[in-house]
Amino acid sequence: MARKSTVSSDIAEIEREISQLIGDLETRVGRLNTMARKGAADAANGTSEYISETLADAAQRLRETANEAVERAHNGASAVGSEASRFGSEALQRLEDEIEQHPLLTVAVAAGIGFLAGMAGRRH
Repeated sequence: MARKSTVSSDIAEIEREISQLIGDLETRVGRLNTMARKGAADAANGTSEYISETLADAAQRLRETANEAVERAHNGASAVGSEASRFGSEALQRLEDEIEQHPLLTVAVAAGIGFLAGMAGRRH
């Protein structure tokens, strides 16, 4: 269960990072608007370069965030799978221990289940 909350917190962290990226992009666009108001001629020279840098930076940061998200999800899924495997192995070991300790009880339970299944099959 701890792994599920870790994956959830990873997703929340990624959402927070994406929100920061969007905020950063909005700030840069605002600065661009300010530059454009100061003078069309001056802004025209730096605008295309600034836009290219801004978009390249935003794309790189989004790419890094997506890669981190994929890695976190993979690690979380692996951990959950390992935990489930361990839990299943422990349950199987407990069942084997009980069968060894109480073989007659195990036979009685199996016979009871077989009897009930047989009775249920006869009704149909």
